[in-house]
Amino acid sequence: MPILFCDLDNTLIDRAAGYRAWAEHYVAALGRDPEEVEWLVSIDHDGMRAREPIFEEVRARWGIDAPVTELVERYRSEYPAFVPAVDPAVGRRLAGLRLGGWRVAIVTNGPPSQRVKVERCGLLPLVDVVVISDVVGVRKPDRRIFEAAAHLAGSGIEQAWLIGDSPEADIAAAVEMGIPGIWLRRGRAWTETRWRPHAVAESLEEALSLVPVGR
Repeated sequence: MPILFCDLDNTLIDRAAGYRAWAEHYVAALGRDPEEVEWLVSIDHDGMRAREPIFEEVRARWGIDAPVTELVERYRSEYPAFVPAVDPAVGRRLAGLRLGGWRVAIVTNGPPSQRVKVERCGLLPLVDVVVISDVVGVRKPDRRIFEAAAHLAGSGIEQAWLIGDSPEADIAAAVEMGIPGIWLRRGRAWTETRWRPHAVAESLEEALSLVPVGR
């Protein structure tokens, strides 16, 4: 049975929008200048930076006494509520793929709280499995995290496809596994010279439409 591996942040969900909304809330809650939102967004590095050094900077800049661990815990507790709900059109595409015989697996790097985002945005009923790196102990692009997802879904990687926005974590993994990888452009140009995606999509809905149904 074929399986579609989907990245979570900035692929299935608009993480950038969710993070900005959280930053606006956080800045207001602490009574900081609204212009500090842009600073919080800039040090996030599009979600690719660990949370601990980010909140070290927050403590130093704003003179916060609470320990970094407490600030990170608060962030991971609050942030999922700001993730936008899944687009209904995306939900229909995922449902159509599953009706067509596909398994759908979310494969994401990050802490266990990633699952809270999946639940809050309405994705959980639309997929078959959710695999998180900090839970299984291996991170993308390591193929073992995809093999774990396929095993849980009762599938294999031989007929798999992959959709993701990261050239390094997603498309590199697809190339290594020998499966089609669809890169979600998000307004960027492809600059990696060592490998290329099978296809490029401007939106998640377009990416999902490229996955063949009825294989």
